[in-house]
Amino acid sequence: MSFLIKLFKNRTKRVNLSICGLDGAGKTAIIHYLINGEFQETIPTMGINRETIDLPKLQLSVFDLGGQQDFRSMWGSINEQSDALIFVVDSTDTFRMEEAKTIFYKILKTQIREDVPVLLLLNKVDLPGRLAREEFIKQFDLANPNLSMKWACFETSAKEGIGIYDAFHWYIKVIQEV
Repeated sequence: MSFLIKLFKNRTKRVNLSICGLDGAGKTAIIHYLINGEFQETIPTMGINRETIDLPKLQLSVFDLGGQQDFRSMWGSINEQSDALIFVVDSTDTFRMEEAKTIFYKILKTQIREDVPVLLLLNKVDLPGRLAREEFIKQFDLANPNLSMKWACFETSAKEGIGIYDAFHWYIKVIQEV
């Protein structure tokens, strides 16, 4: 029996994670910040990018989904196979906030299981004219007691590194518990 315990004790958990949101929200910049520890200029994701992040006892296959209208039809097949979801919102794009909310709830209702933890990143908080976290939670109706998912919302800036490590520290802990 001790041989089996040793064998499975050192096993790495593999998790499929999808990151989506409207185009220009900063999804790719956040992934690059996580991997490189600093901001890097990015180009719009055309389709799907896949990155692997190896952590102690956890391997994340990150599917960075292009946010342009033409690519959103591909999200379902990726999200349905995901063990974790990150939804990124540009905190300064108040014009498209309702569109982001509609897409977010469509993903929740049709593309992911109820047990999938959701991390919402309110990005670009370093810029003027941003929506505050409390107002975002209210606008997205996240305090609704009928939401059965495990979720958290963090303010982030991929350019300045604000909130990214705190958000992912919380998320990695949640993923390891599932």
